[in-house]
Amino acid sequence: MQTPEHFITHDTMTQIIEMKSMIKDIPTDIEGIVKIVQNTLLHQHWAKQYGVELNDQKISEVYVRPIEDKLRILSQKDIHTLLEPIPYNKKLIGICRDFSVLMSSLCREVGIPARARCGFADYFEEGKYIDHWVCEVWNSQENRWMMVDAQLDSYQQSALEIDFNPLDISFPHFITGEHAWLLCRNNTYNPDIFGIFKWWGYDYLRCNLILDANSLVGMPMQPWDFWDGYKSLPIEVWTEDDFLKMDQLANHMIHIDQDFDSFKKYIESNDRIKVPTDLSKVKNGLF
Repeated sequence: MQTPEHFITHDTMTQIIEMKSMIKDIPTDIEGIVKIVQNTLLHQHWAKQYGVELNDQKISEVYVRPIEDKLRILSQKDIHTLLEPIPYNKKLIGICRDFSVLMSSLCREVGIPARARCGFADYFEEGKYIDHWVCEVWNSQENRWMMVDAQLDSYQQSALEIDFNPLDISFPHFITGEHAWLLCRNNTYNPDIFGIFKWWGYDYLRCNLILDANSLVGMPMQPWDFWDGYKSLPIEVWTEDDFLKMDQLANHMIHIDQDFDSFKKYIESNDRIKVPTDLSKVKNGLF
């Protein structure tokens, strides 16, 4: 497998231009970058465990998509470099998506191919695959992708009793969107164990499949983002043809490293899958 050049270049969400000074002299190794990510972000649903009470202003940080804009928010808290220890009450509030996109951004800054991946993890709730994001980073020495969960700091590893390396996660601890979809479609896994909160089954499997696909073409969106097409079409009215189109999408994604162009063409030719170019057409499902 050749070095995946597609994932060295920044996308709309990962590029850092005006706030470049905040990431000056960041580490160039994966472990060091993970520490920078953990120094910067605090997960919305773990905040209380770190002694942070969230108000509306802090929660609003979660809805900011681009990393550049997130760094602007941090600078307004009088934080001007990610290299200095950031107190928990000043960290950016985010979700797993943000840990993975920031990780991807910083890796690309130092020339490491990286991509944020949406899927499901088995280490949050026993017997369930919970909605989650990780970051795939390219290991040039071993010529392979490594899945890194930058969210799992030492506290969370202990609380969740993690018994694997969060810097090199393997199946079945994390399953990407396309693999989860196909594993359920071929009856290897029960779709009802995939989801989060009150949303389970194919309704959520399609959500993460579409999010994962768009992330791979440079648009890592958020779970509550909806636009016209399959992301918002009620699963109850899907036809078999709709399911087959998702099967085709998933199969293209599986072969992305062998044929990225065919995958990208499939996305770009299907307005019911891809994120609109005009992001004002994206609706926030929480409001």
